[in-house]
Amino acid sequence: MHVFNHPITALRNGIGYVTEDRKNQGLFSEKSVAENIYVTELATHPGFQLAALNKMADTYCKSLNIRTPSVQKKAGELSGGNQQKVLLARWLHNNPDILILDEPTQGIDVGAKFEIYQLIRQLAGEGKGILLISSEMSELLNLCQRIMVIKDGSCVAILNSGEASEEKILSLAMKHTQQ
Repeated sequence: MHVFNHPITALRNGIGYVTEDRKNQGLFSEKSVAENIYVTELATHPGFQLAALNKMADTYCKSLNIRTPSVQKKAGELSGGNQQKVLLARWLHNNPDILILDEPTQGIDVGAKFEIYQLIRQLAGEGKGILLISSEMSELLNLCQRIMVIKDGSCVAILNSGEASEEKILSLAMKHTQQ
Protein backbone atom coordinates (compact mmCIF):
# COMPACT_ATOMS: atom_id res chain seq x y z
CA MET A 1 0.00 0.00 0.00
CA HIS A 2 1.35 3.40 -0.98
CA VAL A 3 1.18 6.12 1.68
CA PHE A 4 0.88 9.75 0.63
CA ASN A 5 2.29 11.93 3.37
CA HIS A 6 2.04 15.18 1.44
CA PRO A 7 -0.62 16.59 -0.92
CA ILE A 8 1.93 17.09 -3.73
CA THR A 9 2.82 13.38 -3.56
CA ALA A 10 -0.85 12.47 -4.00
CA LEU A 11 -1.16 15.03 -6.81
CA ARG A 12 1.83 13.59 -8.66
CA ASN A 13 0.27 10.14 -8.32
CA GLY A 14 -2.99 11.18 -9.95
CA ILE A 15 -5.14 11.84 -6.90
CA GLY A 16 -7.18 15.01 -6.35
CA TYR A 17 -9.15 15.97 -3.25
CA VAL A 18 -11.96 18.49 -2.84
CA THR A 19 -12.43 19.13 0.87
CA GLU A 20 -15.82 19.51 2.53
CA ASP A 21 -14.62 22.78 4.13
CA ARG A 22 -14.00 24.87 1.03
CA LYS A 23 -13.79 28.17 2.89
CA ASN A 24 -11.12 27.19 5.43
CA GLN A 25 -9.27 24.28 3.80
CA GLY A 26 -9.83 24.54 0.06
CA LEU A 27 -10.16 28.06 -1.20
CA PHE A 28 -7.68 30.90 -0.97
CA SER A 29 -10.45 33.46 -0.54
CA GLU A 30 -8.25 36.56 -0.94
CA LYS A 31 -6.67 35.23 -4.15
CA SER A 32 -8.27 35.51 -7.58
CA VAL A 33 -10.34 32.84 -9.28
CA ALA A 34 -7.43 32.31 -11.69
CA GLU A 35 -4.87 31.91 -8.90
CA ASN A 36 -7.14 29.42 -7.10
CA ILE A 37 -7.45 27.28 -10.21
CA TYR A 38 -3.77 27.51 -11.09
CA VAL A 39 -2.32 26.85 -7.61
CA THR A 40 -1.75 23.11 -8.18
CA GLU A 41 0.05 23.90 -11.42
CA LEU A 42 2.41 26.16 -9.50
CA ALA A 43 3.03 23.36 -6.98
CA THR A 44 4.04 20.88 -9.68
CA HIS A 45 5.51 23.18 -12.36
CA PRO A 46 6.90 26.30 -10.66
CA GLY A 47 7.10 28.54 -13.74
CA PHE A 48 4.58 31.36 -13.41
CA GLN A 49 3.09 32.54 -16.71
CA LEU A 50 0.35 35.12 -16.31
CA ALA A 51 -0.98 34.75 -19.88
CA ALA A 52 -1.39 30.99 -19.49
CA LEU A 53 -2.97 31.48 -16.06
CA ASN A 54 -5.70 33.80 -17.34
CA LYS A 55 -6.39 31.80 -20.52
CA MET A 56 -6.71 28.54 -18.63
CA ALA A 57 -8.92 30.12 -15.95
CA ASP A 58 -11.20 31.59 -18.66
CA THR A 59 -11.51 28.14 -20.24
CA TYR A 60 -12.56 26.52 -16.95
CA CYS A 61 -14.95 29.34 -16.09
CA LYS A 62 -16.73 28.75 -19.40
CA SER A 63 -16.72 24.94 -19.30
CA LEU A 64 -17.88 24.70 -15.67
CA ASN A 65 -20.21 27.70 -15.87
CA ILE A 66 -18.40 29.57 -13.08
CA ARG A 67 -20.27 32.83 -12.77
CA THR A 68 -17.74 35.60 -12.23
CA PRO A 69 -17.30 38.99 -13.91
CA SER A 70 -13.56 38.33 -14.20
CA VAL A 71 -11.01 35.62 -13.44
CA GLN A 72 -9.26 38.33 -11.40
CA LYS A 73 -12.17 38.57 -8.93
CA LYS A 74 -11.40 37.32 -5.42
CA ALA A 75 -12.64 33.74 -5.13
CA GLY A 76 -14.03 34.41 -1.65
CA GLU A 77 -16.51 36.87 -3.14
CA LEU A 78 -18.22 34.22 -5.30
CA SER A 79 -21.32 32.25 -4.30
CA GLY A 80 -20.80 28.88 -2.60
CA GLY A 81 -21.62 26.95 -5.77
CA ASN A 82 -19.18 28.95 -7.85
CA GLN A 83 -16.49 28.57 -5.20
CA GLN A 84 -17.01 24.81 -5.33
CA LYS A 85 -16.69 24.82 -9.12
CA VAL A 86 -13.41 26.77 -8.79
CA LEU A 87 -12.07 23.99 -6.55
CA LEU A 88 -13.22 21.36 -9.05
CA ALA A 89 -11.50 23.28 -11.86
CA ARG A 90 -8.28 23.27 -9.81
CA TRP A 91 -8.24 19.49 -9.74
CA LEU A 92 -9.59 18.94 -13.25
CA HIS A 93 -6.66 20.96 -14.58
CA ASN A 94 -4.38 18.23 -13.18
CA ASN A 95 -6.42 15.46 -14.84
CA PRO A 96 -6.41 13.12 -11.82
CA ASP A 97 -7.11 9.41 -12.16
CA ILE A 98 -8.91 9.46 -8.82
CA LEU A 99 -10.93 12.37 -7.48
CA ILE A 100 -12.02 12.35 -3.84
CA LEU A 101 -15.07 14.57 -3.33
CA ASP A 102 -15.95 15.18 0.31
CA GLU A 103 -19.47 16.63 0.62
CA PRO A 104 -19.16 18.30 -2.81
CA THR A 105 -22.61 19.90 -2.79
CA GLN A 106 -22.83 21.01 0.84
CA GLY A 107 -24.18 24.53 1.17
CA ILE A 108 -24.75 25.24 -2.52
CA ASP A 109 -27.89 26.03 -4.51
CA VAL A 110 -29.90 23.51 -6.53
CA GLY A 111 -28.62 24.74 -9.90
CA ALA A 112 -24.96 24.36 -8.90
CA LYS A 113 -25.74 20.93 -7.40
CA PHE A 114 -27.18 19.78 -10.72
CA GLU A 115 -24.12 21.03 -12.61
CA ILE A 116 -21.77 19.25 -10.20
CA TYR A 117 -23.81 16.03 -10.49
CA GLN A 118 -23.46 16.23 -14.29
CA LEU A 119 -19.72 16.75 -13.95
CA ILE A 120 -19.36 13.75 -11.59
CA ARG A 121 -21.25 11.53 -14.05
CA GLN A 122 -19.15 12.82 -16.96
CA LEU A 123 -15.87 12.14 -15.14
CA ALA A 124 -16.99 8.64 -14.12
CA GLY A 125 -18.03 8.01 -17.73
CA GLU A 126 -14.52 8.98 -18.84
CA GLY A 127 -13.10 6.30 -16.55
CA LYS A 128 -12.07 8.50 -13.64
CA GLY A 129 -12.32 6.96 -10.19
CA ILE A 130 -14.68 9.03 -8.07
CA LEU A 131 -14.77 8.54 -4.32
CA LEU A 132 -17.85 10.43 -3.17
CA ILE A 133 -18.23 11.11 0.54
CA SER A 134 -21.69 12.41 1.31
CA SER A 135 -24.22 12.57 4.10
CA GLU A 136 -26.99 13.14 1.54
CA MET A 137 -28.59 9.77 0.90
CA SER A 138 -30.21 10.83 -2.40
CA GLU A 139 -26.81 11.99 -3.68
CA LEU A 140 -25.27 8.60 -2.94
CA LEU A 141 -28.17 6.63 -4.40
CA ASN A 142 -28.24 8.69 -7.62
CA LEU A 143 -24.49 8.94 -8.29
CA CYS A 144 -22.78 5.84 -6.93
CA GLN A 145 -22.26 2.37 -8.36
CA ARG A 146 -21.32 1.04 -4.93
CA ILE A 147 -22.00 2.44 -1.48
CA MET A 148 -19.92 1.65 1.58
CA VAL A 149 -21.69 2.11 4.89
CA ILE A 150 -19.20 3.25 7.52
CA LYS A 151 -19.91 3.65 11.21
CA ASP A 152 -17.34 4.67 13.80
CA GLY A 153 -14.52 4.18 11.30
CA SER A 154 -15.48 0.61 10.39
CA CYS A 155 -17.01 -0.74 7.21
CA VAL A 156 -20.44 -2.16 7.96
CA ALA A 157 -21.35 -3.19 4.40
CA ILE A 158 -20.74 -2.52 0.73
CA LEU A 159 -23.86 -2.36 -1.42
CA ASN A 160 -24.16 -2.36 -5.21
CA SER A 161 -26.41 0.40 -6.55
CA GLY A 162 -29.14 -2.08 -7.49
CA GLU A 163 -29.49 -3.36 -3.94
CA ALA A 164 -29.03 -0.05 -2.13
CA SER A 165 -31.92 1.92 -0.71
CA GLU A 166 -32.21 4.56 1.96
CA GLU A 167 -33.96 2.08 4.23
CA LYS A 168 -31.29 -0.60 3.78
CA ILE A 169 -28.42 1.83 4.39
CA LEU A 170 -30.05 3.23 7.53
CA SER A 171 -30.89 -0.27 8.74
CA LEU A 172 -27.28 -1.38 8.35
CA ALA A 173 -26.00 1.73 10.14
CA MET A 174 -28.50 1.32 13.00
CA LYS A 175 -27.91 -2.42 13.34
CA HIS A 176 -24.19 -1.78 13.70
CA THR A 177 -24.87 0.90 16.31
CA GLN A 178 -26.93 -1.47 18.45
CA GLN A 179 -24.27 -4.21 18.58
